[in-house]
Amino acid sequence: MKFVAFNGSPAGKNSATNRIITAFLAGAASAGAQTANYQLTEYQIGQCQGCFACWFKTPGRCVQADDMPQLMQAYLEADVVCLASPVYSWNMTALLKNFVDRLVPLKSPLIQEQSGNFDMADSRPRPQQYVAISNCGFPGENNFSIIKAAFSCCNPCLEIYRNCGKLLKSANPAVQPAVAEYLRWVEKAGYELAADGQVTAATQQKMAEPLMSVADYVKFLGM
Repeated sequence: MKFVAFNGSPAGKNSATNRIITAFLAGAASAGAQTANYQLTEYQIGQCQGCFACWFKTPGRCVQADDMPQLMQAYLEADVVCLASPVYSWNMTALLKNFVDRLVPLKSPLIQEQSGNFDMADSRPRPQQYVAISNCGFPGENNFSIIKAAFSCCNPCLEIYRNCGKLLKSANPAVQPAVAEYLRWVEKAGYELAADGQVTAATQQKMAEPLMSVADYVKFLGM
């Protein structure tokens, strides 16, 4: 089994988002999965031009010469695809959105309908499972509403949303035990998904627990 993550944070390896990804993939690896973590900020990915050459002129392949073929291959080889992004303006970052847009060669110019919803048909079977990972620097859950709706399009088998996300990179010794405990549960989630094909409700509940009260977090930020 292969777990592949695509991190849409502009901060890349140094991002709070990557702390979550790293813990999750470590858990998957401990259960025997192969893992790969792609920092999208390190790759040249042109914007989709909407020319549809990948459907009609070069089926399944974009005409742009950039790093997307390597990323596409990693995506296609994955059993579990982790799409990860901090919340920017209530949604995923432009980096991740651009990557997702460039997956359009995997679609075909055939409209399909399912339960009243219309989409383009896949050009090949899509056997991957999806994991959505996001963190937000604000407290509360409302800031994830739009990104949750965006991620719902891939029907994720697991969603990891972390508010009060600035705590994840804090060097404050008073904060670190709660963060370490949280990341242990994220790692356990990766292990369970790789070993058992699903994450228990108990583990998901633990990952959703607050790291700090809202009042203390606002004080921590000094805002």
